[in-house]
Amino acid sequence: MKTIEEVISNLDQIIDWSIKNQNPAGYFATTYRTMTAAVLQGIKKKKFQDAERMTNLDVTFAKRYIDAFEAYQKNEKCTNAWYQAFEACKNNNLLIIQHIFLGMNAHINLDLGISAASVVPKGKINPLKADFYKINDVISSINQNVQNALNQVCYPIHLIDKISNGKDNAILDFAISRARDTSWASAVALSSTPNFLQDTLINLIDNAAAKISTQIVNPRISNSKLLKELKSFESNDVSKNIETLASVKL
Repeated sequence: MKTIEEVISNLDQIIDWSIKNQNPAGYFATTYRTMTAAVLQGIKKKKFQDAERMTNLDVTFAKRYIDAFEAYQKNEKCTNAWYQAFEACKNNNLLIIQHIFLGMNAHINLDLGISAASVVPKGKINPLKADFYKINDVISSINQNVQNALNQVCYPIHLIDKISNGKDNAILDFAISRARDTSWASAVALSSTPNFLQDTLINLIDNAAAKISTQIVNPRISNSKLLKELKSFESNDVSKNIETLASVKL
């Protein structure tokens, strides 16, 4: 892949597969496709300082997810955070929003920092910072649009936070703003780390993201019956749910 249009085409294939197989993996894939389309629009409207570099980052970023998805499908090794996200698709008790945040966790907390460090010269990460945060603004801005679509297929998401008294950091208060700071810190660290230590650091970042995945799957909500009640309000038609999410407008 060399263009964002090719990225979108690959994401469409994952979405189509998910619809055909009634697989919750499509929940994140549709969300990510919306984000990617928004980035493409931003590049065309010259919202970024360096359009070529941003395209390279977006493609590199997407490739990590697509490669992980394909590896999992072939029973090949992928990162721990992605493995947990894909394995969670077998869990019929998870909320749609949990599947989305499992994907966002692996992609932002793990993949984004690695991708950012890889598209700039060694030790020269700082010039990327403004565009890095701009692309994360795109990620954050889509959250409300996704919520609007989710309200069509499940219990209103904002009630999760209300019911949990703001303590459910693993799901809603996981906070994209916190994730973006974490991923930038990872990018800075990786940019200045010697090549022979890169894999070790990436493994540490992956393990940290995997711990967040565990918290997303098993959130600290005082009454576990609440999740079951929320689940009962969701549509069980995975394919239709994915199609609804795919209709999100920028």
